[in-house]
Amino acid sequence: MATDVARSTGITVSIARDPALVRTVRLVAAAVARRASQDEEFVEEVRLAVGEACALMVGNDPKAATGLDTPVTITLSLDDRLRVDVESDAVVARDDSGSGDVDGVEPWALLRGLIDDLELTEDGAHTMLSMSWSLS
Repeated sequence: MATDVARSTGITVSIARDPALVRTVRLVAAAVARRASQDEEFVEEVRLAVGEACALMVGNDPKAATGLDTPVTITLSLDDRLRVDVESDAVVARDDSGSGDVDGVEPWALLRGLIDDLELTEDGAHTMLSMSWSLS
């Protein structure tokens, strides 16, 4: 019975472009990952990946962040996989710059290392980063 509940979870969170709010999204991602009945290593991996993806979309320049008024939207869903889409109406660099890390980490290198199923799509100024993890 608990498994049925865990597999029907879907959550959407929209945040302002404030880097301080990325921590909130990490907490939500960890809570959803825990509902997938996986171990704490899995939960930590999801928490870290979603946080880095959101940090990329929010940006780490507070001046730039306050100049953009469109939110970053994160959708998490559980079925046979944990799927996470992070969307923003902003263009995001596709690779790590040599000196532009976020929180002391090269975010793209970290995301590619953590997730096998990672996709970045762009449609004009709209960017979506999709990630998923198998739950089997």
